[in-house]
Amino acid sequence: MNRIDRISAMLIQLQSRPVVRAADMAERFGVSIRTVYRDVRSLCEAGVPICGDSGVGYSLVEGYRLPPLMFTKEEALAFVTAGKFVEQLTDEQSSSHFRSGMEKIRAVLRGADKSDLADVGNSIAVYRNNLLPNPKLPNLIQTILSSVHSRKALDMRYFTPSRNQHSDRLIEAVGVSYIYPHWYLSGYCHLRSEYRNFRLDRIEELTLSEQPFTRQHPDLGELGYECDPACLTRVVLHTTPQTALQMGDRKYYYGLISEVETDGVVEQTYMSYYTDSIARWALSYIDTTKVIEPEEVKEKIKDIIKHF
Repeated sequence: MNRIDRISAMLIQLQSRPVVRAADMAERFGVSIRTVYRDVRSLCEAGVPICGDSGVGYSLVEGYRLPPLMFTKEEALAFVTAGKFVEQLTDEQSSSHFRSGMEKIRAVLRGADKSDLADVGNSIAVYRNNLLPNPKLPNLIQTILSSVHSRKALDMRYFTPSRNQHSDRLIEAVGVSYIYPHWYLSGYCHLRSEYRNFRLDRIEELTLSEQPFTRQHPDLGELGYECDPACLTRVVLHTTPQTALQMGDRKYYYGLISEVETDGVVEQTYMSYYTDSIARWALSYIDTTKVIEPEEVKEKIKDIIKHF
């Protein structure tokens, strides 16, 4: 990227965010922080009102607006691609908002680019895997994001299949994440006094309350799976290459995170929510598959066989 393109991209980044750190711009554009300082100074000399606070970052003066921006054809095509995923993998409410936004993007494109988008749009498809369960995703994502923005807790009724239990909880939302093949709400659970993940398709009711957050929460990326240590168990299986192929995409449903073949043995590592389910599944391949760890899964298989 040449300097003119980089400075233009910096200006767009400043307009799109309340505060931008020099270190973040340096990382994004692959330049030194000193180069960022020099480019920002060039923008200031060109009349762009930029404020800079040491240790905080740069921001545009409140009220300053750039003229409407034109999207490149490549950027617009990336939006079309993203739209296919949004339509298939999010709830209807979010999908509807995205379609509305895409219409606004199309409105500012040149006529030729609009035609290109219409043609290419029919050449991109995202399909759901028929081997995996496909529960209807409730319209909850916007409610969760509203909770994060307003810093008001959520009243939630949640169903836990393994215990056949319904529970009412107060949740301070941190965010939503998509972990194939499900969406999850991550947040601080007042009932358990710790951070937890909750599958959206198991949430029976979710409403925004008037109770403000009681604490400052970490970023979503800092939580990950670790927010619910009781939720996942590491399971290692050894199987044959032929069986691994026969398992198909079903193994991803059970939480496969890695699969390595060495000397004719395929080692599969899973992060499983339900050890009972993966034990029964591994048992169906008992003639070619061996459980390496944990002992909990081995004992479950032995118990199933014992009562067969």
